[in-house]
Parts: sequence; C-alpha cells; structure tokens
Amino acid sequence: MTGQAFIGDLIGSSPSPDTKGSRTVTSAFAELAIPIVSPEMEIPFARNIEMQLAGRYESFSDAGEVAKPKVAIAWDIIEGLRIRGSWAQGFKAPNLEQVNATLVTRANTRSDWVRCEADLRAGRIASFSACARSSATTAQRAGNPDLQPEESETWGAGVVFQPAFVPPEFGDFTFTVDTWRVKQEGIVGLFGEGNALIADYLARVSGGTNPDVVRAAPTADDIAAFAGTGLAPVGQVLFVKDQYRNLLPQEARGVDLGLIWNLRTDTWGDFNVNINAAKLVKFYRSPSPEIAALLAARAAGQINAGTTITGGGDLIRQNGRPEWKWSATATWSYEQFQVGAFTQFIDNVLDTDLLDATGEAWVVESQMTANLYGQYEFTDGLAANTRLRLGVRNITNEKPPLESGDGFLGALYQPHSRYWYVSVRKSF
Repeated sequence: MTGQAFIGDLIGSSPSPDTKGSRTVTSAFAELAIPIVSPEMEIPFARNIEMQLAGRYESFSDAGEVAKPKVAIAWDIIEGLRIRGSWAQGFKAPNLEQVNATLVTRANTRSDWVRCEADLRAGRIASFSACARSSATTAQRAGNPDLQPEESETWGAGVVFQPAFVPPEFGDFTFTVDTWRVKQEGIVGLFGEGNALIADYLARVSGGTNPDVVRAAPTADDIAAFAGTGLAPVGQVLFVKDQYRNLLPQEARGVDLGLIWNLRTDTWGDFNVNINAAKLVKFYRSPSPEIAALLAARAAGQINAGTTITGGGDLIRQNGRPEWKWSATATWSYEQFQVGAFTQFIDNVLDTDLLDATGEAWVVESQMTANLYGQYEFTDGLAANTRLRLGVRNITNEKPPLESGDGFLGALYQPHSRYWYVSVRKSF
C-alpha cells in the first residue's frame, strides 16, 4: 500500500474540478473560385487553370485578432495530366481549460528514475530495463493565462495522371502523387510528469532537486534502499506540478500515393480497385531548453540511457507515427451481385515507454488485416430494393501487436478478432 488517495467518483478515472471561463469570438470567411483558363481558349499546355482564394478572420476576446489566407491552384497541362498545389496558414487559440483551469489532476504510471539509479548502484538490478520502480504518479496541471495561440503553415503539391492512351478495354486509370508539409508553432502542451521525474533524477545525481516533483519525507525503508549508493534518500512522489505552455516548433512532411482503376464490361461485370499509400518523411519537434538539457545529459552519460525522454527530436516511428501505411479496396459487381475486399497495412513503430539497457525502444510489430463481403440486391416483388450482405472482418484473425503500456496502441489498432456478420438494408 502506498498510502496515496485518489479522490473521484469513478474507479480508474482521475478527478477533474469544474473549470469556468468565457470568451467572445467573431469570425468571417470568404472564398473565391476563379477560372483562369478554359479548354475553349485552346492555349498550348494550359488546357484548364482554376484558382481558389480564401481567407478567414477571427477575433478572440482573450487571444487577439488574426487573419489567415489560403491559395490553391489546379493546372491541366493537357487532357489527363493535372498539377495541383495549395498553401494556407492556420490559427488555433488555446481552449478555455488550458487558459483557466486552476488545478486538474491526472494519475499515470511513471518510473521514479532516481530509485532505479539507486537499485542499479546497489546491484539489485543489472540495467534500467529491469527496474520495477513504476507506480501511479499524480500530475497537478494548471492553466496558463499567458498562453499564445498556435499557428501553422501548410503547403501541398501533386500530380494527377489519367493516361488517355490506354485502350478502353483495359479500363480507366488514375495515378496521384502528392507531397505535403505542415509547420506548427506555439503548440500548447505540457512538460509531462515523466520528463519531470527525469529532471529530478538529473538534479539529484548532482546533489540538487526538482521543485516541481513534490515528495514525502524518506521512510526508514527509503533510507535503507539508498544506503551506500552515494545518493541522498528520497521519499515517495506525492505529485508533480505542471502547467500548460507553448512548445517549440514542429514540422511534418509526407508523400501520398494513389491508384484508381475502373473497368466496365458487358460480359464480366464491373471492376474497381483503389490503392492508397502514405509515407511519413519527417516528423520533428524542436526540443525545449528543458528537454534539450535532458537529452544532452543522457548523451553525456550523466543519466542512464534507459530513461524515456519525450517531447522533442525526431518522432518518426515513435508510438502512433508509423513511417508507412497503405490500404486497398477492390469490388466486383455483376447485375445484382457484388463482392468487395479491403486490406490495410500499418508499419512497425517504436514504443518509447520501454527501453532496453542500451536505450533502444521496444519495436511494436507491423500489422496487415483484411475484410471480405458478398451481397445480393433484390429487384422484384416484396423484396425489391432490399440488399442482403454477408461479410467477415479480420479474415486472418490478426491480434494487435503488443506494446508495453495498455497492451496495444489504440490510436493505430483495433482489438477486434475475426467475426462474421449479416446485414439487411431495405430502401423505400
């Protein structure tokens, strides 16, 4: 028993006090669709050009005024070949809780790293990966009236190719390639109780403390556990103080690929295939000075490589950000019959909450799932306009790949085993 009490009406849920705040928002939006070149003009290499101009104005009583533009253009060089692009700026005011909350408590499982260090020095564990000093840690989060709005800049460019030279008996093809970039500044977030405990660990190996980590007085057992380690004994963590803040810039870039194929026949029915793939090329968040100090200390060997520092650096493949994702659908229709299939692939990711002795993160394996259905559309009698569908989801009964915390990453995977279903739809 730890002696800690978590006061709330629902088991396993962190209590949240009422938060009161208000703001007045005035906004206006305008959009223009501008045809620049039409096919009738017969301009070489400019079969059709269209532009979109848009803008949004918003006035917040507590966050100031802002006006943000958007520009998009589509240029058909020749029939079947289009270049498209867009650029826009965005704005997001901090929500009322982030500004006005007096105290919000959240309990999460976190490692008390200075205790891990004591166990390592005392020889009770061989590495940080064997440390069992994790427990429910209460974070006391507070609003910040000095928060600045989040701002973003987004651009994208791509090509759409519909080859006209393919004979009709082979169907219609559409190929798309798009690249995009999103830059965000002033993202509202938290330092995090996990990072605060690492900062406390760094401070204590140097003879100091982190005032944001509030602890009880060391007990006799605590004093015994730290004896001979060269570290001052610490008591149990009572809570960690944290406050919403504006984080440093973040940039994400990626490439999206697409293929659409349609074929209509009088003998064999109609076929449709749609394949989409997305590659995350860059996802980088500039570390705050506090995070940068922790990373530098870990690189210098001042704290153990097995610590989990979050909130900055290269974030590709970390937790819910796979490098590759792709999906495909295929349907065949013939008179009243239709058969459809769907498959999805999610690349492996790193679970940064579980590190080995060298600091390498646990690899959450990739996953591929598939669904299948068949249906019949009745057209005569009382059953007219009735669709009967029989399907199966997750044909191969794939289980979500394991991660260290809650069993699986809910942001990426579904815990549904294979199941069959029957549906009936009647239209009147």
